[in-house]
Amino acid sequence: MKSTSPKKPTYIVYAPSYNANNGGCIFLHQLVHNLNNMGERALLWPMQPIRMSKFKRYLNVKKEPDKSFKLSPDLNTAIAEKKDLNDNTIVVYPEIVKGNPLNVKNVVRWLLYKPGVMHPFEFGKDEMFFKVDELCEDIEITGGAQDLFLWKVNPCYKNHKRPNRKGSCYIVRKGKEKQLVHDLDDSIKIDGKSHKEIAEIFNRCEVFYSYDEATMYSQYAAVCGCTSIVIPGMYKSREDWIANHDLAKFGVAYGLDDIAHAKETQNKVIDLLLERERAGVKTVASFIETTKEKFGFQ
Repeated sequence: MKSTSPKKPTYIVYAPSYNANNGGCIFLHQLVHNLNNMGERALLWPMQPIRMSKFKRYLNVKKEPDKSFKLSPDLNTAIAEKKDLNDNTIVVYPEIVKGNPLNVKNVVRWLLYKPGVMHPFEFGKDEMFFKVDELCEDIEITGGAQDLFLWKVNPCYKNHKRPNRKGSCYIVRKGKEKQLVHDLDDSIKIDGKSHKEIAEIFNRCEVFYSYDEATMYSQYAAVCGCTSIVIPGMYKSREDWIANHDLAKFGVAYGLDDIAHAKETQNKVIDLLLERERAGVKTVASFIETTKEKFGFQ
């Protein structure tokens, strides 16, 4: 007698090599880790780096996994093989991947940033959309994406309560089109530095300026006791910004006239991050349920 149990899908997450300094990369690897820990079967498919030409950004795609691909030793992850691509596969692509390079029929698109802002995009008509937060949403494209986030607090960020803080530090990242408005004299640029180096800088600087409006470093600066300021540009007001990025509702100033709020609520940041970390696990459980329903695995 044949079993009537539904087939179990294999989740394949299309991701770059693990990089502890890249939030989007961490999310993609964390998703595989959490899916496996929840009893699902999940694997990573190595994504090639995005190349730059004079005229456009483009993505090199290989049909076979790259065995030099880096995994995190702290995560429950493994690399997929070509045989894992079949009708029982659900592939998860970040928004920067154009089209469906693995040619899998069940496609999830995970919006880690707003489509089209950093890279051109190309989505299929039958894709299922998930978003990290409202900042990544474009309802005209998605029709309304579901939440899927995996904020993870890096334990190296702590307030050492050192006296005599002085100077500033800053990050550019996705804010590279903005004019640098703070005093650059002796200001330390943290782009490209390790978490350990950045945590040390946050603990000796008085102020942190972020030209990127959606980086976790704004929260980490606050956790370390550094006055955290985001340089505005994408939104007209703090209220609009928070509506799209509620992780920053405490401890972070949106503009130079919002510093009092950042200082007054700085002590609330770590509890908010831990709360969001717990909530993220629930979004993965919902992701499992809704993807299985959508693609006929229930």
